[in-house]
Amino acid sequence: MKRKTVVSLSSIIIIILIIIVGFSYYIGNQVFLNSTQLTTSESTKEIVGVSRKHAKYYYMISSDYIIENINLKSSYDGHNIPADYIYSSKPSDKNNKTIIMVHGLGGNRYSLYVIAQYFLEKGFNVITYDQRSSNENTAKYTTFGYLEKYDLIDYINYVKKQAPHKVLGIWGTSCGGATAGLAAGHEETYEKLDFLFLDCPVSSMEWMIENEINKMGIGIPTSYMIFCGNIINKLKLGFFYGDADVTNKIKNITTPTLIINSKKDTTTPYFMGKNIYDCINLNNKEIWTVNDSEHTQIWFEHNNEYKNKIDTFLNKYL
Repeated sequence: MKRKTVVSLSSIIIIILIIIVGFSYYIGNQVFLNSTQLTTSESTKEIVGVSRKHAKYYYMISSDYIIENINLKSSYDGHNIPADYIYSSKPSDKNNKTIIMVHGLGGNRYSLYVIAQYFLEKGFNVITYDQRSSNENTAKYTTFGYLEKYDLIDYINYVKKQAPHKVLGIWGTSCGGATAGLAAGHEETYEKLDFLFLDCPVSSMEWMIENEINKMGIGIPTSYMIFCGNIINKLKLGFFYGDADVTNKIKNITTPTLIINSKKDTTTPYFMGKNIYDCINLNNKEIWTVNDSEHTQIWFEHNNEYKNKIDTFLNKYL
């Protein structure tokens, strides 16, 4: 009788464990899917068509500058990385100072033309490219900069081959800021860079996912959902959320870095840019904070001051 009782209890425990594991896998997979497919190639193809602001600069640059379409193959997982290589002068010359611009979630390479105009006028060649799962980049998952950094590194290496002795800098916004920071800190890529501009940067993948879960008000403990999602993310993509923390990866860079953020930003709150700034160990870093701009709107609402900050920074460190 006792043996039957033990067997019954063991069976019940095993069934309960299977249910728990199965439910945890389901929850983790839902967190994974909802955090790595926040944007799609289809949803980001119409930036120019639906935005007069972006369309204006797209057509202006298209008429005033030579644009070469480039399509690198990812050295990491083989997908195509479409880009526009915009030459600042005629005849076109790749052996020139260059800036690579990295858009955020929901954007594409065309949405950066509005700011690219400024750098072109300063004599920089400009590369704008589609990040993962955006416009013509068909890589499946978005990862708040972690996998995206490999696409950026491919373009950094491309530019260094074309212009090995010329100035090279990065400008990244929002999730593009995370991409830029993680790329700079990866295997000392920062040694190839002369400056880094991070506009309203994401600093923590885990915080971004946790914030989205809290907004949903599902009723399941957020910490449990994060734990499950973190495990599934590691199983499917090979990294934990903490591996995408910009502050851990950027602290040893030697590249002059300017961080731009706003205290009114609720998408990437002020503390994100401040944490990145604080963790960089050297003194060739600056932070400019405004009080009143929403996420990624500082360029439009403080345009003259924004340009002056960049001008002063470049004059100081280049």
